[in-house]
Amino acid sequence: MVEAKDPPEDTIPIVPLLGVTKPAESLVSPIDRRSDYYRHAALVVPHKPVRQPLMTIPNVLTFFRLLLVPVLLLVWELQWHLTPTLCAVIFITASVTDYFDGYLARKLKIATVFGAFLDPVADKIMVATALVLLAVSPPPPWSPQWMTAPVVLIICREITMSALREWAAAAGGGVSKAVKVNTLGKWKTALQMVSMSVLLVVRQPLSDLLPAYAGSPLWGRISLGAYVGLWAGTVLGLWSLAIYFSNVWVHFVYPEAKKHQ
Repeated sequence: MVEAKDPPEDTIPIVPLLGVTKPAESLVSPIDRRSDYYRHAALVVPHKPVRQPLMTIPNVLTFFRLLLVPVLLLVWELQWHLTPTLCAVIFITASVTDYFDGYLARKLKIATVFGAFLDPVADKIMVATALVLLAVSPPPPWSPQWMTAPVVLIICREITMSALREWAAAAGGGVSKAVKVNTLGKWKTALQMVSMSVLLVVRQPLSDLLPAYAGSPLWGRISLGAYVGLWAGTVLGLWSLAIYFSNVWVHFVYPEAKKHQ
């Protein structure tokens, strides 16, 4: 039987942990692990957080777009002679600010976390408001029954998409990348914005804007084109939603898959 040897005097015996023995650490070791750890901890000073400004130009435009929502509702209810045209101008202005706030944030490199949150919220609030108003009082020759289906589908799609992106952000990993805006989503937004703007404009009788064209079928044809465009945007929105779901479906079926990526 081999007798256990005592460790040399220049070593520090390590107390076994759960029966696992480790070799002794030499006193003449070039690295003192304990002091090295504390030295490293002292050098790693926590980085002081930098406060992002809220009132940047893009964020101001987004706030302005949000403020246009109650203005749109107020003008709609006042029922002035040119109310339909004014409502169309307000919505078009909001759509333009939606483009420029993102463009300026990228161009000037002043994108903020708060802006990234507020921008889609302002978009959805404005679009949903305008859709509900068009469903209540659509332009001729459409009735509320004709507007109900696309309006409901668009709003339901946006709610579902928001929930999907929120879940993807919480899931982490590569899931959030799978729900980034795709080309279909951009075309959907463009078609919906243009179609809704035109539908708001043609609520104003043509004789009020162009008396020389009173009685012309022009407004009816434009209204028909805008209605078709709204449905086209609806279909593209549902198509893009299906693609987003197909990208993340594996994470629903195999929720542990992201841990092994």
